[in-house]
Amino acid sequence: MQTHEVTNILLTGVGGQGIITASHALAQACLLSGYQVKKSEIHGMSQRGGSVESHVRFSPSGAVHSPTIPDGEADLLISFELLEALRGIPFTRPNAKVIVDERRIVPMSVTVGGGVYPAQPEDDLRSSGREVHIVRAFEIAANLGEPRAANIVLLGVAASFLPISSEAWREAIRAVVPAKAVDINVRAFEAGRQSHETRL
Repeated sequence: MQTHEVTNILLTGVGGQGIITASHALAQACLLSGYQVKKSEIHGMSQRGGSVESHVRFSPSGAVHSPTIPDGEADLLISFELLEALRGIPFTRPNAKVIVDERRIVPMSVTVGGGVYPAQPEDDLRSSGREVHIVRAFEIAANLGEPRAANIVLLGVAASFLPISSEAWREAIRAVVPAKAVDINVRAFEAGRQSHETRL
């Protein structure tokens, strides 16, 4: 998806959405594909409602020297909430791809009157010039009977843009989710990928 050696992926959302699980699965899929990988998380107030972000960097050759994406160099932004996607835009390249769940989670600062949630965050994202893909990830996961799998739905969409095989993705999911949840998460991944391919 880019010409420079290291691919930088930024995941953003709020506590309780499974950002860290998704980044673990992504990093594991990269490792299974033979890439050099580094990953870091910034939890912030990671209890439900607080912002969370994770950085995943991989390279097909040579070492990845830092786990943190340099400012303005994220190639792909995977966001679990619209406002968090807007916050992540400044950390992406001008030609970056953005995958975001259409779900809105109003932060406590807005609820108590200390801020305003953007009226049209989707339009704001598109006006950034990035290639934006808005996904009904939470809805897709809920229709499968497991709304908590929205994070894996988003990975299914991201799979269209990353040089990682289907088997590596499935193995990664098996490695990071509890055994009893593997089947539903694999189904969520496939549903996310199919939802995106259908729209192409």
